[in-house]
Amino acid sequence: MAFIDFVQGFRRQMETLTTIATLLATAAVLLVIAGLVFAKNRKKHVPLMMAAFICDMIGLVLVEFGPLIYGQSDAVTGLATAPGLLKSIHAALATASVVGYILQIISGKKILAGDRTRLDRHKTVARVFLLARLGAYITMFML
Repeated sequence: MAFIDFVQGFRRQMETLTTIATLLATAAVLLVIAGLVFAKNRKKHVPLMMAAFICDMIGLVLVEFGPLIYGQSDAVTGLATAPGLLKSIHAALATASVVGYILQIISGKKILAGDRTRLDRHKTVARVFLLARLGAYITMFML
């Protein structure tokens, strides 16, 4: 009986982490969309995009380290287990999103500092980032 209670408690904890990560990812996507709507208004765009980044990074930590905390990881690599092509596609899109966030933060800081020559590149990277982020969000529900 104690073992069944342990398994059920473990499942509830993992479901809670998954729910929180999903809510954070949804909040991040909505914040990115709002950030795009207010792209020409720096006072709104920057905080919205930074909030999206923070939500995504917290969600990423939960998704990647939650299974490790609860012992649901690969014994060799130590990474969360969920093999397959779709997981690989999702991981590639999520990684591209993180890289996109970093590139956008760097170029955005330079634009805010007055270097308007980076604006066109910032917009181009934003388009790629948006596709990667939306792709990662959609594939998240397919896993």
